[in-house]
Amino acid sequence: MPTWQYTDTETTKEKAEESLRSIKSACFGCGTHSADCSIARAAGDISAMLASEPPSVKEQIHAQIEGALAGATFPIGTPGELLAAFPNGADTTCRVGDLKMTAGEAGTLLKETDFPFESATAVADVIVERAGL
Repeated sequence: MPTWQYTDTETTKEKAEESLRSIKSACFGCGTHSADCSIARAAGDISAMLASEPPSVKEQIHAQIEGALAGATFPIGTPGELLAAFPNGADTTCRVGDLKMTAGEAGTLLKETDFPFESATAVADVIVERAGL
């Protein structure tokens, strides 16, 4: 049975497909689909749930970083501003299985030249790339 990654709730394949159709029907048809769009992100999460292979660790950590920064105001110009944008600051933790990374640890992967960041996706892209996930 498909499992919703955010709550570990199992559902039927039919219910997941129904939810995916509903999410896709909410699309504004702007022609640009990215993780910055909550509708596209939800559709991607449900599609991943329906896929035979679970999302990779890289994809899960990426999604968690984006989710943690969902309420942040961009651009973010400094490392201090970035840490402050995470819900629990440097202690905000992303976890997949035995892998655990705090925002403080992830921040050590960033360089001054990475700033400013224009989106949560850009932050997640750099962190997962440099972490070698």
